[in-house]
Amino acid sequence: MSNLNSLLIKTSSVKNICILFVASHLVLLMMMIFTLPVINDQIGTKVFDLQTLGYCVSVAESIVENLNNETTSLYLFPQLTLLDLLYPILLALFLSSILFRLFSITETKSKIASILLVIPFVAMLFDYAENICVILMISKSLELTKTLVLLSSSFTILKGVFTSITWITILVYAIKWFRMKILERNNKKAKAPYPISAGNRL
Repeated sequence: MSNLNSLLIKTSSVKNICILFVASHLVLLMMMIFTLPVINDQIGTKVFDLQTLGYCVSVAESIVENLNNETTSLYLFPQLTLLDLLYPILLALFLSSILFRLFSITETKSKIASILLVIPFVAMLFDYAENICVILMISKSLELTKTLVLLSSSFTILKGVFTSITWITILVYAIKWFRMKILERNNKKAKAPYPISAGNRL
């Protein structure tokens, strides 16, 4: 945990958070423009990674069967083994850095806060686990069994759940910080001395 804190101290400056935001969303943009539309068009549905509610064996079989050699190659590289390798780690760093900064400026210190800082990286690990399962399925390295599909689908769902928890936490603490700023400003106004008019001086 101390290693993570040391890293987040470096990445949680406004400048570094902006860099992580731009870097992660540039990778996402490349996926949304160049790779995912081609793959989605070929399979006639969303790729495994975007099936946020999970998928059953029949859906997995349909996706694998509709992939031709060219699209399979595109799915494997650059989608899974380059772009979707970079995006999870960049997003995890971005989200955890925002949380670290929000916890610092709202003076939040607790075991729960420490756990929340790790959650983006848990989502990242589930994303990587999902990618491994998808690679095994579309490359036909393993037989497409119910167990493999269930495992892959579970990783997809859990990735989405932990990412959503992170965004909700960021929203909650951003609101908390905003309220603190409003209260601080109101207190300063209340403590400011009122100007003495000419009538009051008399």
